[in-house]
Amino acid sequence: MRPNFVLLTVDSLRADHSTKASELMPRINEYTDDGVRFTRAYANGYATPISFPTILTGTYADHYGGSGYMSDERPFLASKFQDSGYATAGFHTNPHLRDDKNYDIGFNTYNDFDDEAGGLSRLRYLVTQNLDSDSVLYKLLKRVYHFVRTTSGSSDYTEAPALNEKALRWIDQERDKDSPFFLWTHYMDVHYPFYPPDEFLDDVTDRSISKNRAISVNGKMHEDGTELSDEDIADLQALYRGDVRYLDHHLGEFIDALKQRGLLEDTVFIVTSDHGELFGEHGKVGHPPSGYEESFHVPLFCFGPGIPEGRRIEDIASLLDIPPTVAGLFDLGEDSRWEGKSLVPSIKDGPRDQEHSMFLGDTSVLAYQNERWRLVWWRDIDNPENPDQEWDLWQLPECKRVPVDSQKDIVNDFREEMHSFLDRAAKRDKLAEPAVGEETEDRLEALGYK
Repeated sequence: MRPNFVLLTVDSLRADHSTKASELMPRINEYTDDGVRFTRAYANGYATPISFPTILTGTYADHYGGSGYMSDERPFLASKFQDSGYATAGFHTNPHLRDDKNYDIGFNTYNDFDDEAGGLSRLRYLVTQNLDSDSVLYKLLKRVYHFVRTTSGSSDYTEAPALNEKALRWIDQERDKDSPFFLWTHYMDVHYPFYPPDEFLDDVTDRSISKNRAISVNGKMHEDGTELSDEDIADLQALYRGDVRYLDHHLGEFIDALKQRGLLEDTVFIVTSDHGELFGEHGKVGHPPSGYEESFHVPLFCFGPGIPEGRRIEDIASLLDIPPTVAGLFDLGEDSRWEGKSLVPSIKDGPRDQEHSMFLGDTSVLAYQNERWRLVWWRDIDNPENPDQEWDLWQLPECKRVPVDSQKDIVNDFREEMHSFLDRAAKRDKLAEPAVGEETEDRLEALGYK
């Protein structure tokens, strides 16, 4: 039988928190040591709605009518597997990836985010819709919500153990056992708000962070990140690191479960993230519109049968390259609509001296980069560090900002590419995002999207 494919994506995981040197993800690194690690992989978006069209369709978010609704004209990777006789399933818990936005195309089973918010969530919705967000009462009630949410054990997403259980139930009981399978699972445990269990927090920091302190700094981050002190940011990053260790434990348990079922030797894995996270760098926290390295640099690992062991690839790659790469590994055929390139030659033969370039961001903040340079255009958002400067030029891989006029030829060439990108995006009317109910809107707000 043909090999299975498992795509594990983690929301908000920075590349520098996934390395062996960080010591935060020992379980995943056990497996990635036996595969290929792309050390310079980039998300094409600074947030989920901009990144996931690239991961699941190999096309930029701003093309095909935008990411508000996923056009049927996009080349969905799941459909490629489905057409090749694979059983397909997707499990996630992010409100941006709903089936009514067409993300379920090509999946036989699509487990959308759970609607478990209940009365507490509805109460918060009423608060956010009816009070001025700058008012003292609004901020007080938001803090109360964070306290009740945390002490009651509720969550705004399905946590990794429950998500793993659903995926394993599908593998054990619901899929067609006569067919190979493609399984995608997306984890939210590293995403804000950061509330790791104490045992995992203690593993990664000597900082003493009480439950009340965690509630306080998460609340301040949600309300207005500009009010965070250096001490607040240090505690937030420690909590984030605890969440990374927590998720690593459960990713390891999931892969172990496949091994116990005799599936590991017949399954190729890719592990990645949809974007990074800022912790005070450039004066920002979270994942706002950005052109920065910390927002885009993500892990990208591949391991399993037919994948070389212990290979590090230092050529740049992006999430846009995942669908054509997977198609190459599984003989799914080529598709001229894919906007990335296959990484199979690098995986099979090692680093290649070949120019590669990519777009990062969207029409608000757009970047274009190759191996050596990144040009950032702050089109609709003020440049946080230089409000009067519309363009930033960064030298890579050092991530050193240099004067824009010091590389005029590079800048002019990159600007032409960016204008071509925007021209293509403008040729299609934007597809409207489906209306959402109050609980979905509230879930988005709770996760920091509103």
